[in-house]
Amino acid sequence: MTNDSSRASGNQVSWQKRLQDNFDKYIRLVLTLANNSSQASGNEITWQKRLQYKFDNFMSKGGMSVFLALVSVFITAFAVMTTARYVVERFFPNGPTKGTDDLLWEIFVQLIGLRDTGDEANFAAKFVGVITIFMGLVLFSSLVAFITQQFESRLELLRKGKSLVVEENHTLILGFGDRVVDIIKELVLANESESDAVVVILADKDKEEMDDFLRNNIAELKTTRVVTRNGPIANLSNLDKVGVKVAKSIIILNDSKSSDNEQFKTLSDARVVKGILAVVAANGEENLPPIIVELHSEQYRRLAQNIAPGAVTTLNEADILARILVQTSRSVGLARVYLNLVGFEGNEFYFYRSKSGWNNITFGQLPFHLLQAVPLGIRHGDGTLTLKTNKDYKLSKDDEAIVLAGDDSTIEFFPEPVVQHNRIGCVERNQTLELETENYLIIGWNSKTAIALEEYAKSVVKDSQVNLAVEVLTDEIKAEFENIAKAYPHIKMEVMQVNMDSLDQLKTLKPYKFNSISILAGSGENAEEIDAKTLTILLELRQFFKEYSAATKTKVTTNLIAEIIDSQNTDLVIKAGVKDFLLTNQFVSKILAQVSQEPDVMSIYEDLFSLDGSELYIKPIWLYFPANQIGKLTFADCILAAQNRDEVCIGVRISSQAQIKNKNFGIYLAPTLDKDFILTVYDALITLADDQN
Repeated sequence: MTNDSSRASGNQVSWQKRLQDNFDKYIRLVLTLANNSSQASGNEITWQKRLQYKFDNFMSKGGMSVFLALVSVFITAFAVMTTARYVVERFFPNGPTKGTDDLLWEIFVQLIGLRDTGDEANFAAKFVGVITIFMGLVLFSSLVAFITQQFESRLELLRKGKSLVVEENHTLILGFGDRVVDIIKELVLANESESDAVVVILADKDKEEMDDFLRNNIAELKTTRVVTRNGPIANLSNLDKVGVKVAKSIIILNDSKSSDNEQFKTLSDARVVKGILAVVAANGEENLPPIIVELHSEQYRRLAQNIAPGAVTTLNEADILARILVQTSRSVGLARVYLNLVGFEGNEFYFYRSKSGWNNITFGQLPFHLLQAVPLGIRHGDGTLTLKTNKDYKLSKDDEAIVLAGDDSTIEFFPEPVVQHNRIGCVERNQTLELETENYLIIGWNSKTAIALEEYAKSVVKDSQVNLAVEVLTDEIKAEFENIAKAYPHIKMEVMQVNMDSLDQLKTLKPYKFNSISILAGSGENAEEIDAKTLTILLELRQFFKEYSAATKTKVTTNLIAEIIDSQNTDLVIKAGVKDFLLTNQFVSKILAQVSQEPDVMSIYEDLFSLDGSELYIKPIWLYFPANQIGKLTFADCILAAQNRDEVCIGVRISSQAQIKNKNFGIYLAPTLDKDFILTVYDALITLADDQN
């Protein structure tokens, strides 16, 4: 009995244990399935998440996406509320039955908040109307707020100068600085014949700052529009925004001035070269417009020209201005001539070919077939230029005349001579100037000084004096000066250290003994500071000359030439007594602007500003006419007289008008052939010649 009970009890425990084990297995299975389900749910991307992701991507595309989303929600709300109103009207009629158009209009005006539910409406219509108005207020207010935000964003984008420029055939200027004012002024003159010309500026400066600067410094733009944009000039995206591929020409400005240190100039040159690379990358080598750049380093100039041969024209401010300085200091009035030649104000250089052919005439006969233009030389069919072409050279059909004229519309070739010139009064070449020793003084040291010293040494006669005065005579300046002096032993050269703020020390230079004193721009934070220093030295010298003349009863004939950075200081320089002057920014800016419109003109400037070949001179009238024949003469007479001396006459200088600004300081360039002049022995001809004799 006991054994049977024990076996029964043991069997019973075994059954319960098995039941418990099965239950535990079931629970573990459920937990496992639940866990697996949870993991599957976590790994699976639900349709809600996918929808949210697509919506986020859509909204991130910008303002148009937000606008479309708001409009979609508005339309959806309109459809929902219209459906709700139809249902309400069906079960709870609100007065006389309304047509579909009336009901739709009522829902719409309630959504945009222009109409309430109406006092006569029943409760159901009012309830739906209130909901409609509430939804409309939220949605319509959001839409209005979005439009306002987008409008403000667009204004901010315009203020920052980031928007697209939709222009073609425009002049593109990359960079910004003081020089940009004179460039734009020149382009305004060049574009007067166009009804709607455009200049686009891209620079890494604030747009509002650029716009304010241009408004303050340019009085009138006439037919030209100026568009400014902000951004790095070497960024391809920025270049595309300003229409680099459809620009007529591109000017890349240099950040550095002649007074800056060499390290900063090198960095600025590198940035210009990088800008050239960006333009080439944006356009491709096959579709490049003319690119005009200003570079200080000869190394970078060669590099720039090799990037895109034939498309890049480089200009070196120091090289050109130093040569102009020497030429103008040796011939009073020549600086004014150069100012009339460069740029678009006054006279310009043109390449002209007669449509009817040249009728087998010689270069000497050509001037008398052009009434309002003066030929200076020939551009041959192979592209080579010859200034002051031999007068016996016969023009071929492929030749282009290099002419100086007020406008290209005035250039016309006549088959027959238009003016009969007077051959009686002309003298032959045997009449020459007797060259004397010359004395010159340069005050100040910058990138142009060494070039000017060497140009003086090459051009003056033996035993002439060329001195240099600087405030701080460094070892570097002394070594460079001594190298130049050793290279030209036939010239007397001396360098001195002088405190320019001390009138007593300036007097020790004996400035009255020099033919000309050139005051070069020094260093400073800005053009105003540099010019102030130059003008101070100028006034001190002028005051000393007055005192010296009063004390010795001797007239001082020394000419003062000052290098002025800011062209707006011109009037100050004239009132200070400078008979000749340099306007650095104006000279270079005029050349940059003109070359941007006609790149081949640069080769003419390079020839004119070089000692090699022909140069411009202002020579006394008695070299060309006997004293008893000087009087009433036509410009044609002057041209023929110059030809007899193997020279090309381009104008006349009247000495009695040398200080009259509205008479262009007595300079008359390329007048009409039949213009009469009443000349005296003190007047002069402006000619292109091989030398000063």
